[in-house]
Amino acid sequence: MLMKTASRARKSVSGSAKVKKERAPEQLRRSILKSALKLFEIHGYHATSVDDIVKDAGFTKGALYHHFPGKEDILLELQRAYIDNRVESARTVLEKHESVQDRLRHLILEGVIAIGKFRAPVAVFSQERRFLSQKRFAEVKRKRDELERIYVSVVGQGIKEGMFNESVQPRIASFAILGMLAGAYGWYRPNGPLSANEVADQLCRLVIDGLAKGRKVGEKLP
Repeated sequence: MLMKTASRARKSVSGSAKVKKERAPEQLRRSILKSALKLFEIHGYHATSVDDIVKDAGFTKGALYHHFPGKEDILLELQRAYIDNRVESARTVLEKHESVQDRLRHLILEGVIAIGKFRAPVAVFSQERRFLSQKRFAEVKRKRDELERIYVSVVGQGIKEGMFNESVQPRIASFAILGMLAGAYGWYRPNGPLSANEVADQLCRLVIDGLAKGRKVGEKLP
């Protein structure tokens, strides 16, 4: 009985060691991405070297190149992770909500929360993507375009249902909403006086009032 117990214990220890060994490469990969994200946000992509990244992560160049062919591949992975998260969150909003107002509010709320939760990824996504080659940027752009189409579809739904002014062009309105959210990075703070929900409510009201059926786009103000 004791021998069987000892045997099971050895197998358990062996299995745990195997799991740790298998997880180590993924942990290393995450550490590299974490260090790169931090340094790209602080110093920018161009001013951050591979040496800087491995020094901050506590690994060797060999370990980095085992996971990433080069620095640009790290930037692509960071861009991909952020935009994938945004697209998935936007899809979830469409699945969970049906009305235009609910969809618009939760899309805006999702954007505000992303700014607070992913400040470094937001900064790197907005400021450093210009360093991606055309081929690599094309992949990120496809995902970004999908996110834009979700916003366009919601504005279009509002026009179709008679909630928004029919003279509004959904694509332009969507660019304005996304631009407003991008600009919020400069002033919104999660620990500020207003919660993400309060900020989202005010931004949503601005958008809905601005798109509301009434005065035609281009009509002169009194």
